[in-house]
This record gives sequence, C-alpha cells and structure tokens, in this order.
Amino acid sequence: MTRLLLDIGNTRLKWLAEDAAGNALASGERAHRGSAAELHADPDWARLPPPARIVGANVAGDELAAAFDAWAVRRWGVRARWVRPEAQAFGVRNAYAEPARMGVDRWLAMVGAWALGVAPCCVIDCGTAVTVDVLDTGGAHRGGVIFPGLALMREALYRHTKRIPPEAGEAAGALGVDTRGCVASGVLHAVAGGIARTVEAAEREL
Repeated sequence: MTRLLLDIGNTRLKWLAEDAAGNALASGERAHRGSAAELHADPDWARLPPPARIVGANVAGDELAAAFDAWAVRRWGVRARWVRPEAQAFGVRNAYAEPARMGVDRWLAMVGAWALGVAPCCVIDCGTAVTVDVLDTGGAHRGGVIFPGLALMREALYRHTKRIPPEAGEAAGALGVDTRGCVASGVLHAVAGGIARTVEAAEREL
C-alpha cells in the first residue's frame, strides 16, 4: 500500500510517497501559485504506484483542495483526507478559542515538536508568512505571532513606494550600500528581529 502525504502551502506544494512500512519512496516540491493544474503536474507522480490513501495539509484554500480531490478521484479513485486543527489532540492543547481558524501547518508543526519531545519550545516556520508558536512543558500552546516573510516585505515596499524599484538580490552584509542591498538586509533584519523578540517574550513566559 502506498500513501501520499501532501503539504499545500500558500505558494508551494511539498509531497512524500511512502510504503506501508513508512519507508519513503519519492518526494518533491513545486510552485503552484494558486493554480490547481500546477498541483498535479508533477511528472514524478506518473511513476508512483497508485496511492491507497492520501493525507494532506492545506492552507491555500478549500477551492484548491476540492480541485485536487476531483483530479485524484479521476486519476487514482481516491480523495484526500485533509487534516484540520483541533482543540486538543496528540498531547497538544490549542490556545485558539476557534481551533479551525488556525493554519493547519502551524498545528501540525506543534504536534511534530511535541512528538519529538523538544517542548518547551518555539516552533518557527519561515515561508510566505513567518509564524512563531510557543509550546510549554505540558503540551499547551501558549500563543504565537504571524508576520510577513522576506518576499512579502519586499513586495510591500515595491508596491507602495515610488523610489524603491523591484530588484532581486540577497543581503551581502549587515548594511546595504545600494537600494537593492538595503532592502535585502532590511527585510532580513526585520524577520530575524521579529523571531528573536518573540523568543525572548516566550522565555519570560515559560
């Protein structure tokens, strides 16, 4: 029996196929940019044994998940089981009054951290958005923060200013010596500083 595990983020799909014993058979990732066609265009899937089960985490919207399910039923005769955040499961207690409003990626990251036995901890995910969630020694989620990732910060500058052109580039040092370098260093400092400040606050709380 083959199982296909999916992680549909805001901009990328990550996947892993495994056998009945949990051994990895193949994995991959690709950008989807909100397009259902991009989700199932991976040529590696054509070489996989048909999965008997598909389990997925999706933060890109129900419409995208429904489009994938329709394709998977036509292709393999099986639809995905989409994991949802819960108030309490697997030893972790969610701080959200409405657990369904939490991104499932954050929920699963905390469940994974708890399973690894690393709590108390800060669970950090740097993607389109940056999230930091705090898990205490008893498995209770104490809350978290969400702020824009590197690309979103850049895009906000490019979209809402007239003197900062949309240039690609990475930070070459702590301080930039041209606009591109200043933006690259600035957004990196902003993300690093946001994470550091959240971790410091968590250390005072735990």
